[in-house]
Amino acid sequence: MPDEAEPHARTWMAFGAHLDIWGRKLLPVVQQDLANIAMAIARFEPVSMLVRPNDMARASELLNGSRVELIDQMVDDFWVRDSGPVFVTNQQAQKAAVDFNFNGWGKKQKHAHDAKVAALVASRVGAPRLKTSLVLEGGGIEVDGHGTAIITESCVLNDNRNPGMSKAQFERELKRLLGLKKIIWLPGIKGKDITSLYQTPPEN
Repeated sequence: MPDEAEPHARTWMAFGAHLDIWGRKLLPVVQQDLANIAMAIARFEPVSMLVRPNDMARASELLNGSRVELIDQMVDDFWVRDSGPVFVTNQQAQKAAVDFNFNGWGKKQKHAHDAKVAALVASRVGAPRLKTSLVLEGGGIEVDGHGTAIITESCVLNDNRNPGMSKAQFERELKRLLGLKKIIWLPGIKGKDITSLYQTPPEN
């Protein structure tokens, strides 16, 4: 798995702001923000944006005249970094897409459509999909591109993602998938936010 700062061929986004989450007042603001981000990125590289059918008119309006590719696809939210595949390459520069079985941040949110995003993106780009039993989010992993990763125990060694899995089992599979040599574990604090990731505890 390369470092995030490495050059890449395309950015994937989702026009997935949901009324139930943002409300009527904030929804158009968030949609405008997503469009602005997409257009800014599209100045430098291709952008593909997944758009729910009932949002296509709004997305087309905001992105009219831009180079952003709009793809008709049901999504639950817009966090493609978490729901989408993690791309990896081998020594022959061949790419593959790891599908980490996104489950709505530990079943905290509807995710039936987002659970299919990794497979969809892999298919669209023609990358083999690497399947695994691990459940986690792409944004839950930090790598340096040279074989070292940072990850939190409270996120991945959590019953809402990988029940009964030991740290050794998780490490073995993650190293296989991402070409890792070393994993630095942060303890984190379970149940403190939507992702179960590390959060500083409040002072007494």
